[in-house]
Amino acid sequence: MTNDSFYSGSVRKELEDVLKEAHSMQEEGVDILDLGARSTAPYKKFDIPVSVEKKILGQAVGAISKIAKVPISADTTRLEPAKKALEMGATILNHVHGLTGRDSGVIAELAASKKASLLLTAHEKRTKRHRKGAPVDRIIDSLQKSLDFCARMGIPRDRITIDPGIGFFTDEKISNVEWNCTVLANLDKLRALKAPICVGLSRKRFLGQLAGDLPPEARLNASLGASAVAAYNGAHVIRTHDVKATQEAVTVAKAIQEKRFIP
Repeated sequence: MTNDSFYSGSVRKELEDVLKEAHSMQEEGVDILDLGARSTAPYKKFDIPVSVEKKILGQAVGAISKIAKVPISADTTRLEPAKKALEMGATILNHVHGLTGRDSGVIAELAASKKASLLLTAHEKRTKRHRKGAPVDRIIDSLQKSLDFCARMGIPRDRITIDPGIGFFTDEKISNVEWNCTVLANLDKLRALKAPICVGLSRKRFLGQLAGDLPPEARLNASLGASAVAAYNGAHVIRTHDVKATQEAVTVAKAIQEKRFIP
């Protein structure tokens, strides 16, 4: 709901447009509506004040909650916007830092007290020191720490979904493309954590690089291919800008994976 999104086609700034998009997504079969009022991209060059994020997110969640037929998720890593979103009707907090860093303790307490569900994304603090370990091993280690923290904070495992953080990791010895493709190819290993797996691939940069340096507006086909692979390899939830097309791609992938062939 702000211009700092990497994909301009996903931005809906006016409340009327936000409601129209929510209605359209529900008509197309979305299972969860996820709202963000601040870019969480690791490469962003500027930020939005907490007060602005709180206002935009709160207004949108409040408006959508009146028409929503599915749960609402608030994509934020900051306490005041999270608190406002839950107050206005959200029931899920999407935390792209896996409840690490600033505000994590108080957000965990908030989620526990409100019985909110959590989407936790694997996250490593940036450092100049090279980290050792294969991509999937580092992601599992990161997510396990987040899960252990949630357990200590009294958040039940059955309210948590995990996300490997496609596009959010950096490594000086592994390209972003290689990292993300390796994670997707080995996604089933995350099932060892005994939590549903969400994967967000929609129109991300590495897909454009693989398909020939395409801008976000031209990455739909690449996104559908990657989403189908993610579903086949063990993802339970796919986070996308393009509901109907993604749903069709995932339906086919799951039918093949589960050998549910329809004559």
